[in-house]
Amino acid sequence: MSKRARNARQLASLLTGKSGTLVRVYYDHAIHRHRVIWTRGPDVAQMYNLAMRHAHAVPGLDLTRMLWDRGTSD
Repeated sequence: MSKRARNARQLASLLTGKSGTLVRVYYDHAIHRHRVIWTRGPDVAQMYNLAMRHAHAVPGLDLTRMLWDRGTSD
């Protein structure tokens, strides 16, 4: 597993723990960048701000380039 992949898993774990909702982070080959997805809890701005507060924990990821995608739980 690459360092970037480990950092993506670390970010998902960190955000899941801090936000109280399941968060997935994966590289989306169709858009050539990482995607952060979740369905409940914080809105996009809140999740992004949470990640930025903990950016030091995942130095290999550019959080500003990720697609932040809060889905719905219909």
